[in-house]
Amino acid sequence: MEDMMVQSSMIEMGIWEVFVQSRISISIIFLGNVISVLIAVWLSRILIEKGANLFLKIIFTAFAFAVFLNAFNNGLWVNFYMDGTAASLANLDAVNGAIDISATSKDFIDSVTSQGDFGKIGMFVFFVGGLLIAVIPLWFNTKSKKV
Repeated sequence: MEDMMVQSSMIEMGIWEVFVQSRISISIIFLGNVISVLIAVWLSRILIEKGANLFLKIIFTAFAFAVFLNAFNNGLWVNFYMDGTAASLANLDAVNGAIDISATSKDFIDSVTSQGDFGKIGMFVFFVGGLLIAVIPLWFNTKSKKV
């Protein structure tokens, strides 16, 4: 029984180690997504100031949609990663039987499963907002008229 507890603890620590190591790449992915959205907004402002023709507007709109889809895809991968870690810990708990996993692991499982689609909706709203900020002023005159 004691050997089983040690083995379970080692596996749990291994899951957490992979989780912690991957947080660096997730942070870089998020930072890259934010920077790409900011670049899209910045390029939109430049095109507006320079008076871009229809061809450039179409190309930039396609670019802005590509930025949105890439960022959204990366966000989904992060959600899959969080769900996968929680599922791994839950499976370990189920396989262990009478041996409990740590309270931190149980709290993590609860937070990921109770969060549901809240984080995914927030991610979607963030990236759609960036897309709209970049594309709408390019196609529609958003400057207020001075009287």
